[in-house]
Amino acid sequence: MDIGICMSREVLADKLSLRESRNPVAAWNLRTWPEGFVKGVQNRLFVACGGAWIGYFKMGSHAIVNYQDHATPYTMLFDTRTWTRIEPVPAPRFRGFTYDVPSVDGSGTRRSGQGAAATTAAAADTASEKPREGLDQEDDTDRA
Repeated sequence: MDIGICMSREVLADKLSLRESRNPVAAWNLRTWPEGFVKGVQNRLFVACGGAWIGYFKMGSHAIVNYQDHATPYTMLFDTRTWTRIEPVPAPRFRGFTYDVPSVDGSGTRRSGQGAAATTAAAADTASEKPREGLDQEDDTDRA
């Protein structure tokens, strides 16, 4: 599954600075769960900066859910060492995340993504939801 997020250049620089650290894993918090995330399958987190898709990270095979966090209960983990730059592709404006990301095929060809519009749905009442596959529960003592 591929999802896309908007990130400022400053935040991206901060994430990329983790590549040489002892713990190169970074996190991105989401309000809603991306339904296409599958444990054990290669999932990618595409990054748009300044109106263009510029690259992606490979996401880990797990995510974290914190039911105490009602604003952004889902946390996607990614290894900053997997950053892959792509030729800039115009990115539409969106909130939250989107499935409409550039397609990067085996030959390296990049083309604009097609598919679902951006996800802007409000968070569900997560207190009553059951954990989804690929999620690890976290209690408040683990959050920084």
